[in-house]
Amino acid sequence: MEKELTQVKRQLSWLKYYAVISSTFFMAFMMLSMSSKKSDVIRAKGIIIEDSLGRDRILIGATIPPSKDRVRTNPEKVRETWAKSMGGEKYMKNYATYEHGENGIIFLNEQGYDKLVLAENVGDPNTGKRLVKAAGFSFNDDEGYERGGLGISKTQEEKYRVVFGMDDPNVGEALHLFLLEDGTKGMQIAYEGGRMLLGRAEANSGVFGNKDEFAGIKIENKDGKVLWEKNAYQQTVK
Repeated sequence: MEKELTQVKRQLSWLKYYAVISSTFFMAFMMLSMSSKKSDVIRAKGIIIEDSLGRDRILIGATIPPSKDRVRTNPEKVRETWAKSMGGEKYMKNYATYEHGENGIIFLNEQGYDKLVLAENVGDPNTGKRLVKAAGFSFNDDEGYERGGLGISKTQEEKYRVVFGMDDPNVGEALHLFLLEDGTKGMQIAYEGGRMLLGRAEANSGVFGNKDEFAGIKIENKDGKVLWEKNAYQQTVK
């Protein structure tokens, strides 16, 4: 009995020792935590914000995180929606090469379509690939079709172009402001019967199709025939 009491006393002594050591480390940890400088930075590779019904609505990331609800990155949903009116399996084959955005933020609507995209590399529209990669933003209608955007891009010749556009489903690029790498600056208003160009360009501009320096207005029909033109440098009217 005396031997058992001695063992119990020894165990209690060790427990007190461990308790003191643990308390000391805990207090030290708390003091260091309270004395260290607080940080307001949140570090994460991706963030998904859900709505009250658990649907993914905002995707943030570098790269943008995958989403179970996003139509663009779900081949079956693409086949059930866009592909039906844009070529079926042929469309799906081309769609497999489209880019869907990299580093940035994407806002989805309740149906999972991209509504607003802000990205380092804005993805291709669902109707075809972009000619050049662009950093900026794009906005879409309720079914994910692009209706406009603003972007800055670099050409293969390492020159920059900046374009802001608004699209019409009947004519495509309906209203565009552009600053191009060759110095061309202007605005295009397109409609079903043709387009009107307003701006300034050096000779042999790819947009205005002018042989000489141009500053003025040009109106073309849908076949590209010039209906009316005024170049301030020439002071002539056609």
